[in-house]
Amino acid sequence: MRKKTLLIIVTLLVLTAVILPLEKSVEGAELFPPLNGFVFDGEIETYTPDTLFEYINGGADLFLNFEFIKLHSLRYKNDKGGEITVDIYLHEDLQNGFGIYTQEKPDEGSFIKTGTEGYYEEGVLNFFKGPAYVKISSFDLGNEEESILKKLAENIAGKISQPDGYPAIFSKFPGTNSIKGSDKYINLNFLGHSFLNKVYFREYLIDEKAVKFFIIKDDASGQINKALTGYTDFIKKKSGKIVKDGGIVTFTDPYYKKYGKMNLLISGDILVGMFTDNKELFLKMAEHFIKGEK
Repeated sequence: MRKKTLLIIVTLLVLTAVILPLEKSVEGAELFPPLNGFVFDGEIETYTPDTLFEYINGGADLFLNFEFIKLHSLRYKNDKGGEITVDIYLHEDLQNGFGIYTQEKPDEGSFIKTGTEGYYEEGVLNFFKGPAYVKISSFDLGNEEESILKKLAENIAGKISQPDGYPAIFSKFPGTNSIKGSDKYINLNFLGHSFLNKVYFREYLIDEKAVKFFIIKDDASGQINKALTGYTDFIKKKSGKIVKDGGIVTFTDPYYKKYGKMNLLISGDILVGMFTDNKELFLKMAEHFIKGEK
């Protein structure tokens, strides 16, 4: 019996010695494809919420605000002195992967359909797919830079198992007068207010002004009621006037006076908000979204 027990212990120790280092060494490796003419330059570096500041000290907070989970980073090099750095940021879900991507993408640029969406600039190619936000930067690749980065990006996108696609909620937003490419998701502190979280918004050109039309969907924590109560309490503290009419709550946000009145409406598990002095326009757009949700 003792010999059998010793045999089991020895076997487990052997398996542990073989399996654990192997799992650790390949963590994230499946996301980095080989690239013709290049070799890996060093090992994969992995960062967590506790260590991300070591890699991007000044920018870590932005990523953490979007439910950041892990970053895998790896460098490629060729024999001509060319270098590529690939950073794969993994976030909690699609909306946060999309959200962090929209924080850095330009308003206008050379957009590409890599993953769900991406863009190329000299020395840079960034894209998102599902919860993954991929940032690729390069140095000294010559005239072939764009084609090399696009090929690498496509191969990385193919290794991300989540499907392409934007957060489905945007399909319910009104389309008239919308500003192309303005869809965004803000996980925390929309408009700089701590009570406005998990916000989807699109901008519209109204009276020659860019106006935000936004949605908050309720969750188990009662998010929409917290948002409404937090906003009205904030206005009261600023001695602002709050008007309630037919379910619509209207007031002036002292930080955004130039955009007109803030209008808020709760319907079911949705809070709809918009800056406009045209209450009929707000109601029309809100009803468009609400009917689309049902």
